[in-house]
Amino acid sequence: MGLSYNQKLKRNFRNTKKWKELRHKKNVEQKGIDPVTLGKLNKTCNLHHLNLDEEQYCNLTNEDNFVMLNKQTHEVVHWLWRYYSKDEGVLFRLKEVLDKMKELN
Repeated sequence: MGLSYNQKLKRNFRNTKKWKELRHKKNVEQKGIDPVTLGKLNKTCNLHHLNLDEEQYCNLTNEDNFVMLNKQTHEVVHWLWRYYSKDEGVLFRLKEVLDKMKELN
């Protein structure tokens, strides 16, 4: 199955010089560190849009709307956002599970 028209537009946008420049700038600002895991950003890291409004996808004017995340962190953030946007308590429940895992391990 091929890419949708919207996916192609996004891919083409991510190949622009402006996108690549912002990606590099954010990487430098973050000193090459993933702000969630505090691990080193790797080759597969993503420039993550904090504003998920589709109409704002190509708007690079507010650089605070972007953060560099490693691929797995990026995937977790998007997955968790679906729940957190409806119920912030999901973070507390997740912490309870992780704390119990830490206790048992």
